[in-house]
Amino acid sequence: MAYFSNINAELLEKIPVTSGSVLEIGCAEGQFGAAFLARHPEAVYVGVELLPEVAAKAAQRLPTVLSGSIEDDDVLAAVTAAAPPDGFAVLVLGNVLEHLRDPWRALTRLRALLRPDGLCAACIPNVAHWSVVLPLLQGKWEYAENGLLDRTHLRFFTLESMRELFRKAGFAALEASPRVLWPEKTAPPLQALTKAAASLGIDAATVQRNAAPYQWLLRAFAGQLPTPLSVAALGLREQGGVTRARVDAPLTALATRPGVRVAYGHASLELPTDMPPGVYIFHRYFLHEAGMQRKLEDLVAAGWAVVSEIDDDPHHWPQYVDSDFYAFRAVHAVTCSTPLLADMLRPFNPNVFVLPNAVSRLEPFARATPKDGTRCKIFFGAFNRQEDWAAMAPTLYPALHDLGDAVELVVVNDRDIFDAVPAGIARTFHPRLRHGDYMRVLAGCDLALLPLNDTPFNNFKSDLKFVECCAAGVVPVCSPVVYDSRPEHREIGVFVPPGGNWGKAVHNLCRDPDELLARRQRGLTYVAHQRMFHHQTAAREALYRHLAQTRPQLEAQRRARLAAWKEA
Repeated sequence: MAYFSNINAELLEKIPVTSGSVLEIGCAEGQFGAAFLARHPEAVYVGVELLPEVAAKAAQRLPTVLSGSIEDDDVLAAVTAAAPPDGFAVLVLGNVLEHLRDPWRALTRLRALLRPDGLCAACIPNVAHWSVVLPLLQGKWEYAENGLLDRTHLRFFTLESMRELFRKAGFAALEASPRVLWPEKTAPPLQALTKAAASLGIDAATVQRNAAPYQWLLRAFAGQLPTPLSVAALGLREQGGVTRARVDAPLTALATRPGVRVAYGHASLELPTDMPPGVYIFHRYFLHEAGMQRKLEDLVAAGWAVVSEIDDDPHHWPQYVDSDFYAFRAVHAVTCSTPLLADMLRPFNPNVFVLPNAVSRLEPFARATPKDGTRCKIFFGAFNRQEDWAAMAPTLYPALHDLGDAVELVVVNDRDIFDAVPAGIARTFHPRLRHGDYMRVLAGCDLALLPLNDTPFNNFKSDLKFVECCAAGVVPVCSPVVYDSRPEHREIGVFVPPGGNWGKAVHNLCRDPDELLARRQRGLTYVAHQRMFHHQTAAREALYRHLAQTRPQLEAQRRARLAAWKEA
């Protein structure tokens, strides 16, 4: 039954992460809906599935599942009753319309269940695909168990007939993205079709557009699209998840918003030639070298609002200090991760905005306590934390020895710290991991060690590690530095003051599974309600739109600021 358990990742990206209510027709076993709910756990999600046995599996993953055909009046009535008072924000139709007897009528009735600013995200097979057209020219139309000519398909669509379908249903605007499968197989047939079409007066671009996509991904809007917004970002090469947290993840979430176009890269970025200027972000770039300064001025001349992004104390890097913080003076605005860091940056640029760190999703994890059913796994994963670890080790090691086989230490990144752990303590090492693997390993643990000594550099850090722990169902044992910044944290983490007994804190948690479970649940609730990208993406978009709209004033300020700085 793989057909009912697949997740269309590209279709998932068409759903704005900010969507508070979703109706999915053809929800299958619920994996697609569960993937969205991991991004937005507070959302209302209603799934409709034709087959009762499949719907029963979906009901284990989704809060509301209805069984039956959406073309039946009683099923539509049940969906209407389950809808929020103002309607659904998103309607999802993943490979559904082709199975309906009357998709035109069904889509029109479903359109009425959307909010005035709602949208429909759909994936529809393309009957103009070369794998259908070439056999058709040979007189063949052969149904199959799956694919474009699936035996259960009742209706067939080209891109143009899809557009007409949504227009007649009352949608005001439509975006279409091709989903090209097996590109290596596609080129030869397209070349043959292009030659044949040329003799009929059909241009090559039309053939490419219509015959290459296996399916079309559509977003149809109940209302008009907002003004287009371009956002580009250049980050450093990925190390320790920093670029992902400040560039990749927030911009991926932003890209799901209607009207927003995003491009980002690590160490290099080639902007699409058809991308109009908007907001361009430099993450952790010093901008002190002549080449980077020329790039900055070229972007300004092209009409971009330019932003410097930073999430650590810039005094740590001589390049910032020696250039007198040019990276912040020479741009239109600055974004950072904490209010404390913002206050430090404002003398260089008054246009500083705080964008707190967040997580993209809640991680799946075992619900037992401890998670693997036998031993409590203790996570430690960071860069350059030798001094912080050294302050913790004298009380930690005896406690781990005392706990014996009941615990296992899991170390990520730092081999020296792992090798220094005394013999007799169960331990596992992982070298540097990609962020997805890092979060998977973290989610397999029960508690995490987050030591931060009270230093100027550490005080400007964010609480990202704490938030990631909560999203993975892990209880932080941590320093008050940075992590005690919010009242909610005190109900989740166990705090060890300077000179305190880390071993005692770990020992008590590992011996009290009820306390561990209670803190884990409070952490999940906290992140689900406050610290996910769906909470801040609309505000981030509003900020970027504001910067783009006020760019003339910001540029005048920038020029005056640089002139005054050079004269000083």
